Amino acid sequence: MIHHFLVDLRYTQIHVDNNVFKKRILIIAVYVDDILLCKLNKNEILDLKIKLSDHFEMTDCRACKYYLKMLII
Repeated sequence: MIHHFLVDLRYTQIHVDNNVFKKRILIIAVYVDDILLCKLNKNEILDLKIKLSDHFEMTDCRACKYYLKMLII
């Protein structure tokens, strides 16, 4: 379901891991019910969060410090 939604928004899956999508420099990592958005431009992240929340029930946990037990620097 999320796969089709992201593809419709013109994100492409990377070949190494089909749970990671990219569009220009915005990277989306999907793991079960967690999504990590990575981008220097906060406006693009905010825009995607709005689109995602329009289609899916979600909670915004703000800035990420750990993801799958990995420290985010």
